[in-house]
Amino acid sequence: MAVFDAAWTRLEQNPLWTALMGDHRDSGGREENLVWRHFFGSPARVRHPQLEKYRGALVADLRGVHARYPADPDLAALVSALRSRSEEFARLWDTATIGEHGNERKTIDHPEIGAIELDCDVVTIHGADLRLIIFTAAPGTTAADQLQLLRVLGSERVSAP
Repeated sequence: MAVFDAAWTRLEQNPLWTALMGDHRDSGGREENLVWRHFFGSPARVRHPQLEKYRGALVADLRGVHARYPADPDLAALVSALRSRSEEFARLWDTATIGEHGNERKTIDHPEIGAIELDCDVVTIHGADLRLIIFTAAPGTTAADQLQLLRVLGSERVSAP
């Protein structure tokens, strides 16, 4: 599980998130923002089943946040930088769609465990404008066993680099 603010900047993550997604907490700046990382960051471990739909939902969600906080200078700077550096982001932004990024099934390509098929739930805490991203697996599945192994391994590497 990880906690994000309204604009998708990661605030905190638990040890299992670190084991699953890697530890990028020292990257700082815009690298902490999920939207920024999606368009410009290092390759992610997450495979989205419907990438275009995911990108559209993510940008539409950020557009909704921008509409709620039009005077936020950090948010305005983030959106401006995204628009100027990514033609795809600018195209999606210009559709003027407002929406929410929600739940879907995703594959995480973990360097030690391999592909892990997980349900990804986004829980929004209204009033605080926080979001929790939670990855889960049905009990008794291979994915549940893989998550249990990650709980034990943590972020340790078991193979040679």
